[in-house]
Amino acid sequence: MKIGFSSLVCPGWDLPTIVEQASNLGFQGVELRGLRGELHLPLVPELSGRPERVRGLFAEKKVELVCLGTSASLSSKDKNEIARQKGVIVEFMELASRLDCPFVRVFAGEFDRRDTPERAIVRMAEALRSLATTASRLNVTLLVENGGDFVGSQALWFLMDAVSHPAVQCCWNQCNAMTILERPTISVPRLGCRIGLVHVCDADFDDAGVLQGYKLPGEGDVGVSRQIELLRGVVQRGYLMFEWPKLWVETLPGPEAVLPKVAEFLKNCLSSKQAVLSAYKGDKNAPKYAGGAVAPAVSQTSLP
Repeated sequence: MKIGFSSLVCPGWDLPTIVEQASNLGFQGVELRGLRGELHLPLVPELSGRPERVRGLFAEKKVELVCLGTSASLSSKDKNEIARQKGVIVEFMELASRLDCPFVRVFAGEFDRRDTPERAIVRMAEALRSLATTASRLNVTLLVENGGDFVGSQALWFLMDAVSHPAVQCCWNQCNAMTILERPTISVPRLGCRIGLVHVCDADFDDAGVLQGYKLPGEGDVGVSRQIELLRGVVQRGYLMFEWPKLWVETLPGPEAVLPKVAEFLKNCLSSKQAVLSAYKGDKNAPKYAGGAVAPAVSQTSLP
């Protein structure tokens, strides 16, 4: 796996600063969720006006532009609203294609009054399938992030299964899942290879799942280290993208304070030896050989 951070962490930085700091701190990728206050990225002149310059900037620093984050969702009952949201998503996909950015992220969203989550999932699946052809043509993958009324892995699994297209995957945010007290031991095995990108965010929660405050990864209740261990176990090869909502919560420490600590934490998690996860450790029924010798125990040394 590789590590990166979202521009939510550093809402005051311009693009050259974001890329330079990512390179200096050892991050391999960047997700753009707005730039200098503009959330609709196709309106940012330095992205849409000179895409070749942007590609050159990232290539020079050996940093990847991994994802463009939208504010769009596809759960509405209003057909006109769905058409408008799809138009926004296509704008982002076209920009991502010009920037050689592989992912565009949308939100799962909320279902309307007098609606049901099952019906909303059906509508979202239909809309995503209709967008998947365009995504494939543009060489872009759509990511659906759990959130709103669809924070759990079960809802995301049903949505991914209903779409069943290689150009649509999920962006998994375990911090959002903790609002229903869902642990990574449930989420990661359930979603497995359907996870295209992981948002790493940590926080403290009370016994009812109410968020009490954001914390640096490893310092809160989400279980980020365990989540990463499980992701390695399902051979996840994508990005761990640090998300820190400084744009929305101005009292949070700034990027200069948090990014070096996060880079060190994530690197340590990925470089640590992973214990073999097996139901057969310490087999009490190991076969015996002639002379009373016991079969050599299966090595429990760590995997790379």
